Amino acid sequence: MTESGAATQDEGADRVAGGALIAAAALSVLAMAHHPTGAHGDNGMAGFIHGVMIVLLTATTYGFAHFALRRGPARPPILAGLVAYLVSLVAHLGAATINGFVVPALAGRGVANHELFLFAWEANQALAGLGVFATGAAYVLWSVDFLRRPGLEPKAIGALGLVAGIAPAALLASGTIRMDVGGALIAYAAFAGWGVLVGLHLIRGRLRDAAGF
Repeated sequence: MTESGAATQDEGADRVAGGALIAAAALSVLAMAHHPTGAHGDNGMAGFIHGVMIVLLTATTYGFAHFALRRGPARPPILAGLVAYLVSLVAHLGAATINGFVVPALAGRGVANHELFLFAWEANQALAGLGVFATGAAYVLWSVDFLRRPGLEPKAIGALGLVAGIAPAALLASGTIRMDVGGALIAYAAFAGWGVLVGLHLIRGRLRDAAGF
């Protein structure tokens, strides 16, 4: 493949990954806004919403993995950020599976054991919290790389990435928010906002301008 052909292929892949980040970010906030608030889910709604969230998490991971691989895993902040984001993916998948499928299944079978549901809730909260901290770490690490690049756009994305990564983790660590529906919406909206910025950066072809930095 010629150099121009490889560049064109990279441009197309960047647009696909950027589009995945933007679409997943918008749809994840929409899905969280329709999250059921009942303790044991709202019939099939809990499974549907969490199933959608799992698909969107996967799409977001695709977008960020493409970004990390294109930026270069040989750069320590990029590789460390990718590892942190994969930890967050596993944690969020576990949290979504518990609340979206395990708890409704138990309720559907007529299980009325309060301690069992309490255990499921605490497991969900622990995994969701881990997901927030790991996502925050990934954003901070990737933002450090953005800040090292020349130009206003990458530096602005890096600065906003630090805010998007640190603020939700700090709110959760301080007890200001919990990973209930309201707290999760705050955290995921911040994460989604930075995902949109990175997605636009990819679509605009700005990652190609980072060669050598």
